[in-house]
Amino acid sequence: MKYTNTYIKNIKNKLQNNTPKPIMKYLPSAVMLLLFCIDDEIHLLFTKRSEKLLHQPGDISFPGGRGENNETPLQTALRETQEELGISPDNIAVLGCMDFVLTTFGTIIMPFVGFVSGINIKDIHFSKEEVDEIFTVPISFFKQTEPEIHYLYFSPFTKEDFPYERIHGGKNYTFATPKIPELFYQYQQYTIWGITAQITHHAITSLFS
Repeated sequence: MKYTNTYIKNIKNKLQNNTPKPIMKYLPSAVMLLLFCIDDEIHLLFTKRSEKLLHQPGDISFPGGRGENNETPLQTALRETQEELGISPDNIAVLGCMDFVLTTFGTIIMPFVGFVSGINIKDIHFSKEEVDEIFTVPISFFKQTEPEIHYLYFSPFTKEDFPYERIHGGKNYTFATPKIPELFYQYQQYTIWGITAQITHHAITSLFS
């Protein structure tokens, strides 16, 4: 009984000192939602990814990317923002971190919100290797505009060596087919969709309502 009590106490201590996190391994990533005051109205900055990029070329996104060298998510967001847009962390008042996103592609995305001062949008010299153009959207647009909702359906795909014989039902097993809502905003000539639209919508409903 003494051994059991010690064992249980040890488990309890581990759980009490544990910060819950996903069991599966997710690649750390972070983005920065940059707020600007333009003509006395708050705007949100977006980038159009370079057509030269292998990953999501031409998509509308927030500055950000994968974590490097054990940096914190905030350090990632600030570094990527400086690399993509040339905006120094000294010009960004970080307001905090929003709820994070777990993607179906094995990435965890931490969205930070920052207010930019001392920089005019027209004076931003972004990296032409990563960004084709930048633009801002007034927060009022998102508050007045509900996104379109469309759905992606994912079906399981396996290789020949998948051990169907070890699961009940074998090849007739009823795998889940996730139904993923995709949000779409159309602002002028720009289509804001996917994870960027999801984060935008969450920001508007949780921070600007």
